[in-house]
Amino acid sequence: MRALNKTIAIIDWNAGGHHPVYFTHFTAAIAEAGADVIPFCADTNEFSIRLSEFDLAAAVSSRIAPAEWVGGPWPSNFRPARWRGIYDGFRFFRDLGKQLRAWEWRWKKRIDLVFFACIYDQQFEYFRKVDRFFGYQWSGLYLHARSFRLPGSPIPHTGRMPCPEKIFSSSSLRAVGVLDEGAVEPMQKITDGKPVLVFPDFTEDTLPANKSEDGLIQKIHTFASGRPVISLIGHLHWTKGLSVFTEAARHPSLNDCFFFLGGDLSWADTEKYIQHQLQHTWETAPNILTYFQRITTESALNSIIDGSDVIAASYISFPNSSNILTKAAFFEKPIVVSDGYLMAERVREFELGEVVPEGDSEALAAAIRRTLTPGYREELHQRARWEDYRQLHSLDRLKRVMHEIVSIA
Repeated sequence: MRALNKTIAIIDWNAGGHHPVYFTHFTAAIAEAGADVIPFCADTNEFSIRLSEFDLAAAVSSRIAPAEWVGGPWPSNFRPARWRGIYDGFRFFRDLGKQLRAWEWRWKKRIDLVFFACIYDQQFEYFRKVDRFFGYQWSGLYLHARSFRLPGSPIPHTGRMPCPEKIFSSSSLRAVGVLDEGAVEPMQKITDGKPVLVFPDFTEDTLPANKSEDGLIQKIHTFASGRPVISLIGHLHWTKGLSVFTEAARHPSLNDCFFFLGGDLSWADTEKYIQHQLQHTWETAPNILTYFQRITTESALNSIIDGSDVIAASYISFPNSSNILTKAAFFEKPIVVSDGYLMAERVREFELGEVVPEGDSEALAAAIRRTLTPGYREELHQRARWEDYRQLHSLDRLKRVMHEIVSIA
């Protein structure tokens, strides 16, 4: 790949979930493409720590500027309320443009392109109206292309409708990245023919250097006492199928199995009586262990995947890509997903596990039981295309796609 002679600002004000991992790898990939990179993120210390763990050549490291803090477009109390969204968008992107221009003035360098590491509809809804005040050519990753899988359905937690047509018709847009290969064609219809590239849903596959360093997986295995471990992990909210997973854990056919729920828990969009039911079950069921905190390191998260027998991902109204699917493929663990969406398409194409009807705890319990029957694992190893999936969602492919998207400016 031809080295780029550009200066690129990469921006992500989101700090939860896989955002820090994505942001750090994106930054390194842009630098490896030969561009100078200025990272703007919510947690500069975490970024520096993660970047220091990379084995980057000196020439690549020298292209990455010290990270700068950037806040998010959080809502204000502007009145009247009907103008609040436009006001907040104007205020944020105007100030972000000023921050970038201050960097240019300080370092006497011109920023050629801004890459948004994550584009959420609600945060960019009014960008098109204010991008002339922002003042830069830009590209970015549209993380959740929901409107192309579930047209007319609101975004979970916000109740707002997806609005890609309000974002990607911007005249300063250069190119768009998506995680859903099915979104490419409809996305191109609203970008006036500007390139739409499929990004890999990559992951890190490192494990703790010493298994004794990871107390959580040791605790899981201690509580499991030799029983098969079925795990649901990540950012946990109602779309991750908490109720379905919990109901399956209490199914009589799975009394000899152990279920683990791990990750930061959000009750958004979950009715109070369901919250109380779930909490009561989690506290009293003898075969369920919960850990409702963010699993902060990739190696710890990977150790849970590696130490599980089955990965449960039978999500609800979840049309997006999931990094958990990539992790399950890396560690060659059977995964159970809900039918009707992108994850089901990938599981069927690469034969990575089982597909069940959405919201059906009986079907989920039966699928888990099936994956634990004698001979299933051997048969799955014969047909699963884990290596093909790993290559499709690899860091090497990320570097190639990132080089292509930031070349378009």
